[in-house]
Amino acid sequence: MPKVLSLSATLLALAAAPTVSAHHSFSAEFDVGKPVTLVGSVKSFEWTNPHAWLHLEVVDAQGAPQEWAVEFLGVNALVRTGLSPKNVKPGDKLTVTGYGARNGTNTANGSSVKRTETGETLWASSGTGAQ
Repeated sequence: MPKVLSLSATLLALAAAPTVSAHHSFSAEFDVGKPVTLVGSVKSFEWTNPHAWLHLEVVDAQGAPQEWAVEFLGVNALVRTGLSPKNVKPGDKLTVTGYGARNGTNTANGSSVKRTETGETLWASSGTGAQ
């Protein structure tokens, strides 16, 4: 019986490993010292766990388009606060605030989402953005 319990515990630990490794620390990837405000058009909204991703086309200061990937909470937390693919569609103009990636890529962790034209808040983090 102890061998069966030991084997069961090992199999459960192995099964959970991909889920655990998929998550990361906010501070390991994003920098609260690099706040960003992105104004752009929605290219896509990845409705996935453990994090949803919003892809925006943002025009930089020189007028060149840049694609940004913005990470958010998991889908269950977003639905509870009102952000979903039902109210964010490709082509929508959004203003997203958050924190930039430590590695300097066009990646951010989102802390708020507003409609650019109306200023309507679609979602806002209750904390510092550390999601």
